Amino acid sequence: MLFQLLCALGITLIYKNFSLGIVVGVSLIATVILSKSLGCLLPMLAKKLKLDPAIMASPLITTIVDTCSVLIYFMVATMILGL
Repeated sequence: MLFQLLCALGITLIYKNFSLGIVVGVSLIATVILSKSLGCLLPMLAKKLKLDPAIMASPLITTIVDTCSVLIYFMVATMILGL
C-alpha cells in the first residue's frame, strides 16, 4: 500500500495533476488485489476440476491479470477523470 501511495504522490508532483495521481494509485491497489486473488484461486480451481494446477501457472495468470489491469486502469480513469 505504501508503494501505491508513493507512486500516486510522485505522479502528482511530476505532472502537477492530483487526479492522475489518484488514478494511478487506485489502479495499482486494485491490480495488486486482483493479481493476488487470481494467483491463488486459479490453481485451486484447476485442482478442484481435477486438472494439473501447473496449467494455471505463470503464462495464463499473467495474461489474465495484464488484461484485467488495463481494463481496471481505464475504468478508474474514466470514473475519476470523467472521460
